[in-house]
Amino acid sequence: MTTITFPWPPAALTPHAKGGRWGKVRATKRYRNDAFLLARAARIPRCPTARLVFTFHPPRRAGDPHNVPGRCKALIDGIADAMGCDDKHFRCAWPETFADPVRGGAVVVQVEALV
Repeated sequence: MTTITFPWPPAALTPHAKGGRWGKVRATKRYRNDAFLLARAARIPRCPTARLVFTFHPPRRAGDPHNVPGRCKALIDGIADAMGCDDKHFRCAWPETFADPVRGGAVVVQVEALV
């Protein structure tokens, strides 16, 4: 099992975010690339059936933990890119509540290889 800490996803990636399409496109590309670089640095082995266990550490106590999974699609894609596989068979375990807030926010992902 590998644990990686990613930055908090940008507000532009919220599924109900207002604003133009291109802002979301740029934010998605940037967040996916950041996730790829962090996952590659963690040297995650290729495992198309990985289980991803998420822990959300928001930047402050306010917010809704049910909106964060939608913001994490680019993060999952970046992990899949680093593993060199498709994410369609990943099993994602989302938390029901936020963990303790941390400065700037963080998404901690435990990557478990499934056989």
